[in-house]
Amino acid sequence: MMGLATGRLGRGTAVTVAMLTCLGGAAPALAEWPERPVTLIVIAGAGGGSDYTMRLLARELEAKLGRPFNVVNQPQASGVVGMTTYTTAKPDGYTLGQIAPFAQYRLLGQADFTSASYTPIAQFNADPAAVHVAQNSPLKSVADIVAKLKADPGSLRISCGGTCNASWDIPFISLLLDQGVDAKRLNLIPAAGSAAGLQELASGGVDVVLCSLPEVDALRDAGRVRSIAVMSETRVEGYPDVATVGEQVGKPYSGGTWRGLAGPPGMDPALVARIESAVRDAFESDRFQHEMKARRFGAAWLGRTELKAFMEQHEQETARAINAVGYNK
Repeated sequence: MMGLATGRLGRGTAVTVAMLTCLGGAAPALAEWPERPVTLIVIAGAGGGSDYTMRLLARELEAKLGRPFNVVNQPQASGVVGMTTYTTAKPDGYTLGQIAPFAQYRLLGQADFTSASYTPIAQFNADPAAVHVAQNSPLKSVADIVAKLKADPGSLRISCGGTCNASWDIPFISLLLDQGVDAKRLNLIPAAGSAAGLQELASGGVDVVLCSLPEVDALRDAGRVRSIAVMSETRVEGYPDVATVGEQVGKPYSGGTWRGLAGPPGMDPALVARIESAVRDAFESDRFQHEMKARRFGAAWLGRTELKAFMEQHEQETARAINAVGYNK
């Protein structure tokens, strides 16, 4: 067995000891994150769901960690500006940002984001897409929609967000592909957001709208729109009468929008673990859960490892749908 070295230190040994001393001194500094204010970039404008949920999270982090978490909105270029800001920041944990559906940017030539562009930290929200028709529509289920589109893919006017590559649209197109519909022949009609699409639906201008369930509450309560299915594994709390897509076509489908927290690539794993733990504490707080539920936002948790795998799956599914429809041509 080797004995302990004694006496005068050689030059190499002295360097090694110095390095270990430095490393030993770095650990407490890491454990003290945050030592100063943290910036959280929101990739959408003030007042929307992204802004609201990130501000809820920031409030809980401030309360638990005793440092300011400053929310900055950067919605320009459909969120590309905001994502660029935090993915190119110093990887020290003091500039973080909202991660949300991102794969479409590269496929459409808008930016070069891939899952490797981020350090995933945690997902805290997911809201499933739902399928809506006018109250007097003969379409009673997703199975009816699939049957009609298989017979004639262009026979229904389907409203979609922006350039029809939004988080509501991609899961629905994936469903249609699986059901044998020719996606290139779909009659997809861009709308300036869900509200505009729903007004068109209520007035007869389109046949199907894809968006979340809460966005339809007013028109549903007024008897002008019906929600015929939701893209989640189980029925959504508060909407017990809305069947899942799986109940109607025999295969479960989940999809919609999701939100989480990420940082620039290259962050220290120990720092990421520290931030993830803090975010989880904030997520599990009674106040965060209560206010998410009050506004009908889905509180859904994925840790950094699960979020990384989910982001990679998101890239694959988005590429499949966009390539099938031909958005990227």
